[in-house]
Amino acid sequence: MTTTQRRLLFVGHPGAAEVSQWTSVRDLASQLGWETTRRFSPDLVTFAIATDDVLEGVCTPSEASTLHDVTASSIPCMRAGDALARLFDSSDVSGSAR
Repeated sequence: MTTTQRRLLFVGHPGAAEVSQWTSVRDLASQLGWETTRRFSPDLVTFAIATDDVLEGVCTPSEASTLHDVTASSIPCMRAGDALARLFDSSDVSGSAR
């Protein structure tokens, strides 16, 4: 049986108010067998986490381009707090090995 590596893309650099949520997402994703990355690959990324600034357009051209590519590829992109809930939900239905 072949399994697909699930990848979580991080876009931007979290501010002080976001760091703890980003750390929680990264830690939970790792515990659930997800790979985290900062490099966008449309065929490999399952969903993306972006900072509030990136989502509001206050970002570098590279971050804006990555966010555009994520959106154009129909890959869900959300804040870290929303991602925590999604990771918990996906752990129940993803078929991950236990």
